[in-house]
Amino acid sequence: MDYFMLSSKNLLIEKNIVEHRKNCFIGGKLKILGNDIKSRLFSQVSRMFEMFMSNNPDFITFFKNNMDMIMPDDYNSEKNKYGYLKNDYGSFFLIRVILHAIRGDFEEVKKRCSAYLEKPLKDSYYKYGELHYEFLSALADKDIDGMKKAIDGMMEQKVARKFSNDCNPDYEFYLHVYVIIYAKIALYHGIDLEIDNEVAPKELIDITPLEKYEDPYDFMKDFDLATVTPKEWKEWKNSWNLNL
Repeated sequence: MDYFMLSSKNLLIEKNIVEHRKNCFIGGKLKILGNDIKSRLFSQVSRMFEMFMSNNPDFITFFKNNMDMIMPDDYNSEKNKYGYLKNDYGSFFLIRVILHAIRGDFEEVKKRCSAYLEKPLKDSYYKYGELHYEFLSALADKDIDGMKKAIDGMMEQKVARKFSNDCNPDYEFYLHVYVIIYAKIALYHGIDLEIDNEVAPKELIDITPLEKYEDPYDFMKDFDLATVTPKEWKEWKNSWNLNL
């Protein structure tokens, strides 16, 4: 069963936000459990969307505790250079910055945002990419006006259309995935940007957890998102691959 597709159906067709969040949780946890040992959990920021949309705080804890497994540190201190800050890996670099932002490592967020904004990627694929880093830099400074300005830029029609390319196919045609993700991250840090738009409605930006989340399959119950360590996750990945 495709729980991500089902979660979008829950929201778009059935208007059932509770079932939507439940299926986002199931799909998100299954994505982690099924992650291949040789693969990145995320290749695009937009693939984090359902985990955020579940409103399950265990995903946030998981991101914080397993950041280096999700996206290894690319900083070379001897060369004072970021390895992923190039066209082939622009998305990886952004994911790492977002993980630092989730953890509240704002000094690191500022350094990485400054590095990107000093020399932004010029490939057409990354057009308007500066807006990501302008938002995250403003978040690090707790600059509400700066965050809102970056969000307004993302909401411009031509930019929103560009951001929806290669985004999340289950949601990109009716929601602004990036605006919702960023607004939620701000809210986790106690900052309400008061966004309420047709493509980023406030009820979806809300981060209130459901009263209960359930694992529909027994094997899911052995993996606790809130407590699993990088070592344990790696062991899970290895065992999953050995059983193929």
